[in-house]
Amino acid sequence: MPLSVRVARNLIWLQATLALLGIVLLILELVLDSNDVLENLLYAPFYLPPILVGWLANQWRTRRPRIRHATIAVQVAIPLLDFVHFLVEGTFEWVLTAPWTALIVTLLLLPPARTWFTPTLRTPGTPSQPAPL
Repeated sequence: MPLSVRVARNLIWLQATLALLGIVLLILELVLDSNDVLENLLYAPFYLPPILVGWLANQWRTRRPRIRHATIAVQVAIPLLDFVHFLVEGTFEWVLTAPWTALIVTLLLLPPARTWFTPTLRTPGTPSQPAPL
């Protein structure tokens, strides 16, 4: 695995870990302050893309190009969702997630990553020799 792919995978795992920590804090807030349950549940969908991309990073050992493409697509969706959240609530989370996503997507678009995710063509083997009689 090239260095760029390993760095991208570790950044994605850190991103997914932070999302899981956010879910734990969200659950704690729901338990401790039950007044704003509906408002707190509206934040839950924003934690799903980082967890999904973490799962996709675990699928990289297959080296399938569609896994790389799906990872890039979900990574691009993360700051877009945060920007929509900015338009609705006025938060600036997208300012933090956009550079992080840009770094990961750039690492995944580099030639070593593309080469690593390209399936290798199997060369036909030599025909087996018939068994002696």
